[in-house]
Amino acid sequence: MPAAPRLITLMTDFGLKDHFVGVMKGVIAGIAPRARLVDITHEIEPCQTRQARYLIGQSWRHFPPRTIHLVVVDPGVGSARRPLLVEANAHVFIGPDNGIFSDILALPKAKARELTNRKLWLPELSATFHGRDIFAPVAAHLAAGITPAKAGKLIKDALQGPSMAPVRTGKRFWTGEVVHIDRFGNLITNLTPLDMPELGQRRAALKVGYEVIDGLSPNYAAAAPGSVLALVGSGGAIEISVNQGRADRKLGVGLGSPVELELYAVD
Repeated sequence: MPAAPRLITLMTDFGLKDHFVGVMKGVIAGIAPRARLVDITHEIEPCQTRQARYLIGQSWRHFPPRTIHLVVVDPGVGSARRPLLVEANAHVFIGPDNGIFSDILALPKAKARELTNRKLWLPELSATFHGRDIFAPVAAHLAAGITPAKAGKLIKDALQGPSMAPVRTGKRFWTGEVVHIDRFGNLITNLTPLDMPELGQRRAALKVGYEVIDGLSPNYAAAAPGSVLALVGSGGAIEISVNQGRADRKLGVGLGSPVELELYAVD
């Protein structure tokens, strides 16, 4: 029985107004016509590598082994930054060496390769579209059957970005940040119950912008329409929301905005 077609996911900051995503898919189709493509998102904020890092971390585990994940958020395109391939947990990740794969590289037995085999790239290389010229063709060649070892040499110094974990600033205090804003305007933070096991025995107060939120709600509907609330979202992180509204606009905050959390005893 022939092997099942390889699955390639795509994540970029290209949006859908321009031709970039479609051209990448065309390159893949020309090399690996049997590959299956899944768009995770093309709406990452331009050049926001930290947001891309968060979203690939939220996504890859939900795909089957042998999936190839193509992530192109590349403010350093055309510079000396290296093109990268990472193997981890039976998945393959392809994209720029700019920190977007920091958490993948931290997984046990993860291996990184610099993409050096130019035979797998398009013949003409532009200075501004490596998604088309390098990353998409390499992903396609992998889907068509080449091994990662043929794509490039192993390296030990792939870029590791700053930690995404919140900072504990006191016995009962943490400082996190907004790492993603979803389509509904919810502010997704890097604060999780895993970081603070005391959360089950204490009440949380969160401060974001000028807003202070007392306690975590069980769901969005627990607050009145238009009211601000905090809850643990589907990805396991605390998010700040407005029931039937947009927290980003109501609170006037964006990516990277600090979020302070305090735990205090329940009366």
